[in-house]
Amino acid sequence: MYFQVSDAERAKAKNPHELFIVNLIAFHLLLAPFAIFLKIGMGALLLPVVLSGAVMGFIWWRARRAETQDPWFVMAHWKMALRRCRLLLIGYAITGTVLLLAWLLSLGMQGHMKEIMFTALTRIGVMPTVILVFVCFVMESNALFMAARGEVPDATVARHPAPAELVAAARDSNAV
Repeated sequence: MYFQVSDAERAKAKNPHELFIVNLIAFHLLLAPFAIFLKIGMGALLLPVVLSGAVMGFIWWRARRAETQDPWFVMAHWKMALRRCRLLLIGYAITGTVLLLAWLLSLGMQGHMKEIMFTALTRIGVMPTVILVFVCFVMESNALFMAARGEVPDATVARHPAPAELVAAARDSNAV
């Protein structure tokens, strides 16, 4: 749904999506492979998750703050970014579960088979997070475009109804 909002509100509504995209690029697409390349070990898998978790914690805090301090349009976009954070957290949970199972299975093995099994299951285990990073990247890129056009998805409007004084438009003629 399109809304008649100022350019300043549109710019503020882009902030959560830009922050989340930078989070995805910096910590998952750049830091994770670099940490693995440096052969840090299992810490290489935790470093991006911890740093990304800090950014997602800030997005959660900022979305809560937006409920009382920001215009509705800006708040709605912070809430959208927060929902994408939850999606990425689901990927972390699935990956963590598979990695825990890989570790438990490898405890009962000996020799090279232990290393082979753990390595194979680790590679499989990180795939849910990798896939959800790319899904979130596409979704946030689209949300960034929507914020620039003054648009909020209908599902978000249903979850967080727009105030009566905010004018919905059929289509923004000044769309970017």
